Amino acid sequence: MKKAALVTGAGSGIGRATALELARQGYFVYLMGRNKEHLEETALQCRAGACLLTCDLKEPAQVEKRLQEIFENPVYQLEILINNAGVFKIHSAEEGSDEIWKEQFEVNLLGPVRLTRLLLPYFKKYKKASIVNVSSTLGLKPTANTGAYSAIKAAMINWTQSLALELGPEGIRVNCVCPGIVDTPIHSFHGLPSAAKGEALKKMSSLQPLNRIGNSDELAKSICFLASEQSAWTTGAVLSVDGGIHLT
Repeated sequence: MKKAALVTGAGSGIGRATALELARQGYFVYLMGRNKEHLEETALQCRAGACLLTCDLKEPAQVEKRLQEIFENPVYQLEILINNAGVFKIHSAEEGSDEIWKEQFEVNLLGPVRLTRLLLPYFKKYKKASIVNVSSTLGLKPTANTGAYSAIKAAMINWTQSLALELGPEGIRVNCVCPGIVDTPIHSFHGLPSAAKGEALKKMSSLQPLNRIGNSDELAKSICFLASEQSAWTTGAVLSVDGGIHLT
């Protein structure tokens, strides 16, 4: 069977860049996300072919239905899962309503947990899989007004390492990447007019030891390294790809 990978949040940003990098490496890519048009734009650039799995991670029934397309496809063997989809909302402690916490928990953690759980019987059957969870530098070092996001991303790091211990004997590796500030649609500055965005990037760049923020392609290469056989003896790793900001 031909090799395949599944990327969540594949319609833009880090997810799209990761899907395209995997396609360049010869993987057939299952593109999961909510926005069909964005997924179609990604699919057009996937050289090895792609399949759209349009669904909302907050809706278990939708996810299960889409996964059947993987289980029933005898041509491709799913070897890689990239849990990348996420939402990010800034809020004070007082403004952190139940709804804000629930949305970020559902998308950023419970969604990946459900998806991984559904795929484990498949992965165990073949005794070979690599899972990469996209957490955040905020999961290692929180800042003010990011309480929900930081706490949930910290939980993802812990979950990654727990899975690595449990699934290692099954031949399944689980690792985690922690991006810093990356120019993607998850951040409000991404869509600012050119001049305003330039000023925002200049201010944020000064916070990084490497004196610039990151881009999606840089994250994609790190994610794909952990997903690939190049890191075959690596599991439970937490890789900061953040220009050094976790050191400040």
